[in-house]
Amino acid sequence: MLIEATCDPEGDEPRLAAWHVAVRELIAVAAWVPKRPGLGEDAEPTFMHHAPSGRGVLGVYDGLGGAGARHAGRAADGRRLSHAFVASRLAHLTVQSWFADLAAGQAEPTLPQRLAETLGGARTAARNKIVGTMRRDFPTTLAVIDYQQAGDGLTVAASWAGDSRCYLLTADLGLQQLSKDDSDVEDVLELLIADQPMTNVVSASGDSTIHRRVFAGLPTPCVLVCATDGFFGYVTAPAMFEHVLLSELDRAADAGEWAQRLTARVRGYTSDDASVVAVAVGFGSFAQLQEEYRERLRRLTHEHADMFDTVAGRTEFVAARRRSWEIYRRNYLRYFNWPTEDLTVPRSPAPEQTGARW
Repeated sequence: MLIEATCDPEGDEPRLAAWHVAVRELIAVAAWVPKRPGLGEDAEPTFMHHAPSGRGVLGVYDGLGGAGARHAGRAADGRRLSHAFVASRLAHLTVQSWFADLAAGQAEPTLPQRLAETLGGARTAARNKIVGTMRRDFPTTLAVIDYQQAGDGLTVAASWAGDSRCYLLTADLGLQQLSKDDSDVEDVLELLIADQPMTNVVSASGDSTIHRRVFAGLPTPCVLVCATDGFFGYVTAPAMFEHVLLSELDRAADAGEWAQRLTARVRGYTSDDASVVAVAVGFGSFAQLQEEYRERLRRLTHEHADMFDTVAGRTEFVAARRRSWEIYRRNYLRYFNWPTEDLTVPRSPAPEQTGARW
C-alpha cells in the first residue's frame, strides 16, 4: 500500500512529513523530521503490508554524517549529497524491494545480500585506494521489523545495524527493546546520557553485520515500533520516549493527528534528524487503541513524567533520572539479551564507472 505523506508546505523541500493508514485491524503512523530540509540523513520510514499473506515490514534508516559526510554526487536539482544521505535512501529502497519479493513468494537473496548488491553498486572505484576504518562508503544504520499475522499471534523478526532501534509496545509491560545497539556500552541510560561510537553499521566498505532476532507467538493486540536516535536519544530518561508515543496517541482524534502530533513533538526537543514508524496490530478502531494504552499512560505519567516536573536543579534531575530507570528497566530489557543471529553483509567490488547522479 502506498500512503501519501502530509508535509509541511514551507519552502521547496518538505521540512517534515507524517503518514498514517488504518485498515483491517491495522493502524500505522510514521513521522519524519529532517534537520536540514532536503539534506536530512534519515531516509523516510518504511511501512508495507501484504494483506493476502498477513505479512508486513516497518523500518527506519539513519545515514552516518561523520563517517559518511563526504560528497557522493548531486541530485537532479543540484543539491550536493553526502554518502550518508545516499546510504540511508539506498537502504530504504532495498528493504522495500526485498519485502515486495518476499511477500510475492519469489525466491530472493537475503536482506544482507540485497544490501551488499545495492550499496556495493554505489561505491566509487577511487575509494578502493583509501584504507582505514574511520571513513566508510555509504554508511547507515537500519532498524527493520518484518512480521506475519497468524490467528491471534504474531511472528516478528527484528533486524538492525547501528543504534537505530526496534521495539514492542504492549499495554501491560510497556515499551520493550527488541534490538541491541552496536556499541561497547550496553547500559541504556548511559547511552542516553552520552553518545557512544558505534561498532557496526551497514556500509559498502565491508565488515558489516545485520543482527536478527525472531520472536514467535507474540500476543496481539500490540504495537511494533522502529525509531532512529533523533526520537529516543534526546528525551530526559528512557521511559520518556514511551511517554511521548502514548501521550500524543491519547491527545489525538485519529491516526492522522497522532502522526502529526509526533512530528511536531519531536521537532520541539530533538537536535538531530528524527524518524519513527509505529504499527498497531489487532485493534478494531483508533478509539480501542487509545483505550488499551490509557492506563499505561497514567502509570508512566505518575512514575516518570511527574517526577521530572518537580525536580529543582541538576543534582535532583540526575537522581530522578536514575530512579526512573531503576523503575523502568526490568520490563524494558525483557528481550535485551534474546538469542541473536548475525548475518554478514558481504563486501561487493566497486564498479568501474564513476560520476553517478542521485
